[in-house]
Order: sequence, then structure tokens, then C-alpha cells
Amino acid sequence: MNRILKLTISMVLSLALWMPSGSISAFANAASTEEWTQYPLIAHALGGIDGVVYTNSLEAFQSNYDKGQRVFEVDLSLTEDGLLAARHDWEGYLAAKFEQDIPADRLDKPLTLKEFQSYKILKEYTPLSFTNIARILQKYPDVYFITDTKETDLALVEKQFTLIRDTANRLDPAILDRLIPEIYSPEMMEKVKSIVAFKHVIFSIYMSSMEPDEVVQYVKDNRIHVVAMPSERASKAFMNKLAKADAVAYVHSLNSVEEVTKFLNMGVHGVYTDFLSYRDLGIDTSAWAGPAAAAASTADGAATAAALHPTIASTAKDTMPSQSASLTKQSAWEALKSFIAEIFSI
Repeated sequence: MNRILKLTISMVLSLALWMPSGSISAFANAASTEEWTQYPLIAHALGGIDGVVYTNSLEAFQSNYDKGQRVFEVDLSLTEDGLLAARHDWEGYLAAKFEQDIPADRLDKPLTLKEFQSYKILKEYTPLSFTNIARILQKYPDVYFITDTKETDLALVEKQFTLIRDTANRLDPAILDRLIPEIYSPEMMEKVKSIVAFKHVIFSIYMSSMEPDEVVQYVKDNRIHVVAMPSERASKAFMNKLAKADAVAYVHSLNSVEEVTKFLNMGVHGVYTDFLSYRDLGIDTSAWAGPAAAAASTADGAATAAALHPTIASTAKDTMPSQSASLTKQSAWEALKSFIAEIFSI
């Protein structure tokens, strides 16, 4: 049964990925305006690692990039000192889940960015700031980041997206074209547009009470081509109406081949996932993986860093260079140290 499911998904997604424009109407229409939608998988919270979800960590990114993921959702929360951390929230349960020995008087409220980055996740994974995320975008020109900023208060939205804009402009304004904000309401859309003219956006309805017909009309009127939603809000009728409005849907978060099959058959375009890879779904990623990623044969953080090191080390124009012959002489630990130093450089 599992082989049949994989074959079914492989056939559907392969057609969507490779057939000429117009062959699969909903997919082709979206892909013609939103190039990132060629990827039907989104790595939720930078993807799971070693069975753990929501780490939003450097190692999670490395591991899932190595598995072929190219679109990553990242949670962003404001710190006490007004910066952005890759953290789902500041509640105490998450500190306990991640085995972080945060003092009781600092739980359930934002940490400073320095404090946040001083606590390893499960004693081994590296927490990221938004500046780190921006540096990763500089070094990986084939990657897209979707931001889940969670705030709906417009004053906080303004603060978050001003930080995003200013950080990108300081490092490399071009990375804004590969940052895709999740927008939670029409009001938030107007606020964000006044700060940054993003090339791509997602209308995300997990916090919205808008009815399906209202969502369809809104995305049609505003030329929005991608809608994200919890799986329980998806229906075949909703998907059909979105397709007629030149939009597609990604649902979150699915972690079984059976679930993906169900929602693809419903007309869903893609899914957020913690653990599924293209290999799990029978999809060949060699066309976009590049030689460095293809060389990595393990999800181990050090080995992944070693395999991807030429991308990180490149100081020339952003391209995906071929694997350096000299890399084999460098230890995995040295490569990992170099990778981290580059991402965390000031």
C-alpha cells in the first residue's frame, strides 16, 4: 500500500513539476507568477531534526536542505530588546521541551537576543536570529524563507517588518525577493505593503475567521496567488474556487504519505511538513539539488556542513559552485566551524 501511495504522489507531483505550462491548470497558473511554487513542500519551522519539531535551528536548516528542501518556513518573534529571533514563542513549555535552563524569572516572556542565542536547543542545536536567516539567504541563492511572524497588532507588525526591511537592506536588498511573508489579514497586508514591496506573499488564514468565499474574493481582488491554511479548513470546493481565482493552497502541517495523498486528491497544491522529504514522496530532486547537496549522504550536521561548505565559503556573486576538490582534505568539524562563523559574522 505504501508503495502505491508513493507512486501516486510521485506521478501527480512529477507532472506538476515538469509538464509544460497549462498541463495542470492550478499548478501552472500559480507557477507562472510565483516561481517558488514549483516546490510542493515547505519545511515547517525549518523542518524537523532527529524527531524534534519547532527548533528553527541552523542544524535543522542544514539537514533539510541536504534532503532537497528549498522552501523553509521560519517562526520569528520579537525579543525583549526589540530584535527578531527564530523562535515559535516565549512560553515556558518550549524552554522545557528544548531542555533550556532558563531562570524562572525569565520564563514566559521575551529574552534579549543575546540571552536567546546563549541557550542551545537540546544542548546541541544552534538558535538563529533574523540576521542569521538573512545571511543564509545570501549564501544559498536557491532558498526561499517564509516568515511566520504571528503578530496581528499593527504596531508590532510595523516593528517586525521594519526590522526585516532594514536588515535585508543592510546585508543585501536582493534577498527580499526570496523572503515570503505570511499575511494574516487585509489590515496586515496594507501595513506590510507600506513598509516593504515584497515580490511574493502568502495569505495565511490560520488566525482568520474569513469564510472561503471571502478569502477567494480577497485574493482575486488583490492578485494574491498563494493561500496557506490548516488542513481542517481545506475542501475540494474551496480548492476549486481558489484555482478559478488563479491561486493555490498549501496546507499545514502534514507528516504522512497518506495525508499528502488525501489532500493532493482534494486539489491542494502543496504542504508544510516537519519530516516528509521529496524522497519519501518518490520525487527526484537532482534537477535543483546541485552538486554540493547531492554529495551529502547523511543528515549529520557536521557532514552536511562539509558537503555544503563551498556555497557558504563563496565570496563571489551568489551562485551554486561545484564541490571543491580540496574540501575532502578538510575535516567535517572544521567545515562546520567555518559555516557557523560565516553565518554569525557581524
